[in-house]
Order: sequence, then C-alpha cells, then structure tokens
Amino acid sequence: MIIREFFDLINKVPDKDDADSIQKFLRYLQSLLRVKQVVPPVVEIMTVVKYTKPVLYHGARRNVMKASNLHMLFQVDMSLQLAQERLDAYVG
Repeated sequence: MIIREFFDLINKVPDKDDADSIQKFLRYLQSLLRVKQVVPPVVEIMTVVKYTKPVLYHGARRNVMKASNLHMLFQVDMSLQLAQERLDAYVG
C-alpha cells in the first residue's frame, strides 16, 4: 500500500517547486514517518523522487528546516537503479 501511494503521488504531483506540489510531497513524507507496522522504504522513495522529480525534490528540501524530522530524509541517497529494483520487489 505504501508503494502504491508513492507511485500514485509521483504520477500526480508535477515536477515543480510551487507551494501546492511541495506541500503534497511533504505531507506524504510525514505520513511515511508515522508508519509503525513496517519500516517503509524511505531511502528508496527519496532516491526515486530526487532523480525523477528534481525540481520538486530540491524545492521541498529548501522548505524543510534543519530541526524538522523530515530534514534527515533529504540526507539519504542510493543508486536510482537499486532503488527502483527494491520498490518493484515490494510491489511484485
């Protein structure tokens, strides 16, 4: 379900740094941090957004304060190919 929501978000939210797009993305990230039943694939999700929606990613990154719990999410990185493979495995 987490991955389906992510793909839904990534397909609907444009690669823009307007306030509406950034807020939708940040709300989604906040919801990921609230998940307690499983460990969501946050590093993979952040990597895919970083490379597929760079304007949105950097706009959101600029809007997150260092003291925010979301700040750490913008510090992670991995190979885009590996991230996509792992996300596909979750859905598969």
